[in-house]
Amino acid sequence: MIVYRIGPFELQAERLVATCDGAALGFGPKVAETLLALAEQPGRTLSKSELLDRIWPDRFIEEANLAQNVYVIRKAFRAHGVPDAIETVARYGYRLTVPIVRVAHVAPAAEAVRSSDYTRPLRHFANRMVVIAGAASMIAAALFITGSGALDGRAASQKHLSTRGAQLYAIGTYFWNERTRDGVRKSLTYFAQVVNSDPTDPRGYAGLADANAMIGAYCYGTHGPSVYFARAKAYANEALALDPDSAEAHAVLGVLALQDADTRRSAAKPPETQASEKQQAMSELEHAIALDPNYAPAQEWYGIALVEEGKLSDGIAHLKTASALDPLSVSTTAWLGAAAYEEHRFDDSIAYGHQALELSPKRVDVLGMLGKAYEARGDIDLAIASFKRYAAVDPYYRPEAAALLSRAYVLERRVPVARAEFAFALAHADATNLADLEAAAVALGDRKSAADILRRTHGHFFNLA
Repeated sequence: MIVYRIGPFELQAERLVATCDGAALGFGPKVAETLLALAEQPGRTLSKSELLDRIWPDRFIEEANLAQNVYVIRKAFRAHGVPDAIETVARYGYRLTVPIVRVAHVAPAAEAVRSSDYTRPLRHFANRMVVIAGAASMIAAALFITGSGALDGRAASQKHLSTRGAQLYAIGTYFWNERTRDGVRKSLTYFAQVVNSDPTDPRGYAGLADANAMIGAYCYGTHGPSVYFARAKAYANEALALDPDSAEAHAVLGVLALQDADTRRSAAKPPETQASEKQQAMSELEHAIALDPNYAPAQEWYGIALVEEGKLSDGIAHLKTASALDPLSVSTTAWLGAAAYEEHRFDDSIAYGHQALELSPKRVDVLGMLGKAYEARGDIDLAIASFKRYAAVDPYYRPEAAALLSRAYVLERRVPVARAEFAFALAHADATNLADLEAAAVALGDRKSAADILRRTHGHFFNLA
């Protein structure tokens, strides 16, 4: 194993794990790979194009992504007393200025696999080089290592799945975690095969419930969301008929109840009724966590609910637990970024956003959050670049991106362009986040539109993402 000593840091080249005094620095795989590329050629200035080709060999990436990686590395060096670790050569590239020592270690033959090894499969996932045949064992191993498949609380139930069933369940979970249209639809196929392989195990049915819940939440189906939510509830109840203590089934029922409670806020319901429904939903999630504290989605959904209630510290704690249990979860990483944004930790929000995109480049909704964090940090050019990328992905995202761009252009004093983007967003208001549309109206000084938008806002939908 090759280790680079880079100033106060050590970087394991094969695992892409960076540490300082034995403590992990928490770099994402692309950030660690950026540091590795610079360390491999000490004293030499690497051009931006050379670094981009090295770190993202399989797709076109803007220089802003590279600049963000360098920013994260510099911030870590500064935090450890090294303010000028990376030199920028104007309009060309970067080089390390700290001492670098290359050390070769021979790993012990019996060395145990550590939880930090999940960075290896992450690197492959980000490069989209995984084939399904190889993914089965790799994903199953990753789930097992990180605790989502767990050696304590989850082991008791996992042992009931056949070898084939466990493999299918791991692959289904991988695709489900992508939260893309194709990914969620593929997960349906694999969870259905789990039911066929292990018809008396509740997890195949719970997986089908999870997949249908996501289809409804993201409007990925050919019917209205309510159809898929009803299917999800039916599958969850089938799981509970097989095992009343199925944490997976209780978790999805809890999150469906939260969705149901929130979508009915526009109806004339007494506040006490709404509060009661919300509490029942939260109790279902709490019950799932009590049954299996190592079930990552339950921790994630409970954390999201707390964040949306404004209980940020408690919500983030559960989201971090979910991330520790399943570091491959794109949605958990994205929500950690959203929570960091709410806490005004914009650097952390940006880092989480890039990590989510590395896990799943198709997780394009993260671009909106990234742009907001850049804007809040004062990097308006990077914000606009993110919003433009968001708009270019698909016509579905164009109205929301227009609302975000409108405010950003006002901040850049490009008012005519801002008004044009706002007009487009307003004409497609049903496809925008009304809070973002209202913020754009306020930025433009359009009080009438802001008031109209505010009157159209009736609560919010619980986000299953």
